[in-house]
Amino acid sequence: MSYDSDLTDEQWGLISHIFDKPRKGGFQEKYKKRDLLNGVLYVNKTGVQWRYLPKDFPPWAATYKFFQRLSMKNIFEHTNSVLSIIIRANCGRGLRPTLLCIDSQSVKGDVNIEEKGFNGHKKVHGRKRHILTDVLGIIFCCLITPANTSDLKAGNILIKKAVMDTVKKVLGDTAYNKLQLPEGVEIEISAKPPSEEGFVPVKIRWVVERTFAWLSRQRRLAKEYEVKTYHQESMIYIGMLKIMLGKCRKSLEGLPV
Repeated sequence: MSYDSDLTDEQWGLISHIFDKPRKGGFQEKYKKRDLLNGVLYVNKTGVQWRYLPKDFPPWAATYKFFQRLSMKNIFEHTNSVLSIIIRANCGRGLRPTLLCIDSQSVKGDVNIEEKGFNGHKKVHGRKRHILTDVLGIIFCCLITPANTSDLKAGNILIKKAVMDTVKKVLGDTAYNKLQLPEGVEIEISAKPPSEEGFVPVKIRWVVERTFAWLSRQRRLAKEYEVKTYHQESMIYIGMLKIMLGKCRKSLEGLPV
C-alpha cells in the first residue's frame, strides 16, 4: 500500500544520493533507506506515534533508529540545504541567499519533552521555534529553545549557527533590533503600524509567517512532541521536505551540492 506522504520515484531520485550511500563492508542493511524515510515522512505528516506506524513500513523501532541516527548527523538539515539550492536555481535566483527573514513561534509542548518553559506573553508552556528563511520561505536554519527564551538571545545563537557567507541583510521585527550580525550584514526592522490590530502582512517578512503556516499542516508539528530539541529541529526540516520536493523540477546534475 502506498500513502500520499510517500516519495515518488522522481523525488527519491533527487535525494537518494544523500540517504542511500553504499556501505563499506559489514552486514547489509535489512531495510531500504527509501522505505525507512517514507516511514519518517508518514509520522511527520500524520502525527502518529512511532509505535503505531502501519505495518506497510519497516518496523517502528528500525524507522525510529534511522531517524535518530540521521538527526545526530544533521542529514535532514543537509538535505534541506541541497533542495534549497535546486529551488533557488529553478526560480532564477542565486544559489545562496543574500536576504534572510527571522522570526519565532511559541508552541505548546508535550509533558515529557526536555528543555521547555513558559512564555508569559503568549501564555504558552512549551518551546519556541526560531527560523531563518530566504525570500521564498525556504528554511535556511532553525533552532529550538524553551518558550521563555527571548527572541534576541535565540536569534544571536541562530545567527552563529547559520552560514552567513553570502547574506547582506536580515529582516526582523522589533525584538531583533540589537541582533549581533557578522561584519557586512545589516538588520532591517519592520513591523505592522501601531494602529493596526490582528495579523497584518509586512512587506517581504510575511514569508516567514507563511513558512510557519506550511509547517503547521504537518500534524507532528502541531505540538512539540520530540523529547530532544535536536530531534524537533530534524522534524522541522523533514516538514519542509515534501514541500520543497514538490517545487524541484531540475536534476542535481551541474549544481554545486
